[in-house]
Amino acid sequence: MKGVEKICLSCKYFRLESVEKGICRVDKDRDKKYPVKHKNDECARWQDCGQQYFIRLGWIKGKVAISE
Repeated sequence: MKGVEKICLSCKYFRLESVEKGICRVDKDRDKKYPVKHKNDECARWQDCGQQYFIRLGWIKGKVAISE
């Protein structure tokens, strides 16, 4: 896709847990835990999440504004 960064923040498998990181819901390890990823990480299983990307950006901006 043209113009879309293939980062975790714009992936449908990524779930934010804090302003900087979240979990990747694709791969579980042997302990049945999802791996923690930084929002700017990349992987081969990336899939576009569409409008959800902008919702996540708004959530991050809101959290940052509250903490300031």
